Amino acid sequence: MVACIQYAPVFAQPTTNRDALSLLVREAAGHGAKIIVLPEAALHGYMSEDHLINWHVAGRPLDPQYQGRDPATVAETIPGPSSDHFCTLARELQVYVTMPLIEKSVIGEETRFFNTVCLVSPTGKIVAHYRKLNPYPPAEDSWATKGDRGLQTYDTEYGRVGLAICYDIHRILKDYDNEKIWTLLFSTAWDWGYHPADWFWHEMPEKASEHRMHILVANWSADKEQKWRGYGFSEVIRADGQVLACAHSLYGSTIVYARLPVAARN
Repeated sequence: MVACIQYAPVFAQPTTNRDALSLLVREAAGHGAKIIVLPEAALHGYMSEDHLINWHVAGRPLDPQYQGRDPATVAETIPGPSSDHFCTLARELQVYVTMPLIEKSVIGEETRFFNTVCLVSPTGKIVAHYRKLNPYPPAEDSWATKGDRGLQTYDTEYGRVGLAICYDIHRILKDYDNEKIWTLLFSTAWDWGYHPADWFWHEMPEKASEHRMHILVANWSADKEQKWRGYGFSEVIRADGQVLACAHSLYGSTIVYARLPVAARN
């Protein structure tokens, strides 16, 4: 059993999000999920729900539609409070869980910020640490550094998994073909202007089928209807392109469950 958690992060409130996501992870584990995927930047928020506030590092360009917020006020190192928390939680529940956050990396006098997702194993260890290789220009030019850790895979007892974040889906699936992954753990906070239904119901299944990989899609949600679109539609897609399960609501917290065939043993 796998699960994708759809959640509306409270912008710049990591403790609030950590507590809420932990309850949802517990619920998913209680229903038998062994691999649990959370949305992009869910611990800190990709941007404010009304799309008025975005992360901004001094000296970087900020689109005029946004007010800027310095990520240094809440971003975390790894290890740090959130990684310690989720390592303990994963070990307690005996699950794999992705941990998506705004990561701070300090080297000498330079501080860089990454859009990051880590995979935590049932042993309570971080077994894959992925920094988004393709930051989305309109929203992330103002703060995110291009990932420097390459692709990230891990051989679970169910099959080899890979990590990706949102805009990466357009660029790295061919690279993951070479890794022969069983399932892509895909965290996203969809931020395009058009209605996302065609993308999630048609284009994503086509990608799963083309690349012969299962895809677990955890997208953010909203607490109420917004002027922008992109929230909702978290889903589990089988490697033949069949959507096994999809969120039935665009709003609030939802957990999507499905069963996937395990990878063939060589």
